[in-house]
Amino acid sequence: MSLRFAILGLLTGGDLSGYEITRRFEQSVGYFWHARAQQIYPELARLESEGLVAGRAVQQTGKPDKRVYALTPRGLEELTAWVVTPSPLTLTKDEFLVKVWSYGLVEPAAALAALAAHRRQQEERLAAYRAIEAAFEGADPAAVPPGFLGPYLTLRAGIGFVEAFLAWAGEAERILRARAGLPAPPA
Repeated sequence: MSLRFAILGLLTGGDLSGYEITRRFEQSVGYFWHARAQQIYPELARLESEGLVAGRAVQQTGKPDKRVYALTPRGLEELTAWVVTPSPLTLTKDEFLVKVWSYGLVEPAAALAALAAHRRQQEERLAAYRAIEAAFEGADPAAVPPGFLGPYLTLRAGIGFVEAFLAWAGEAERILRARAGLPAPPA
């Protein structure tokens, strides 16, 4: 259900082709909701058939024509109504945590190595979030323009999630090191 509203949300910034939606999805909503092009294009067709977006063919020189989509007033109405409806609590589907759940089956040193590798990925993600955050530097959060409020708030959520993961990873590392008979990590 959220894919359709993610697409409608992306179209609030202006008309986009399916390819542009896919690229923007990866660079924004994709940080917290995954979708492939194979999912986006059929959803665009459904949204168009329901009158929530309007597509038009655009001729290109030296390339095949492309289809560009615009949000319709009805699409904006459905999006804004959906934004304020209650959401169910979501379950985290995280392959890494399923692996952690079975860390008791492997040597603590092997679990430590796996944890360290995942921790590095999360640190890279946090660095990417911080780079995006730099665009807002010095901005009063209460004065962020309406078009950037949602991205700003979701960015802050992403930073909070990664920081919480890194704090947990530090705790898990201390436990695994103790079980492996290794000294505590430097503070």
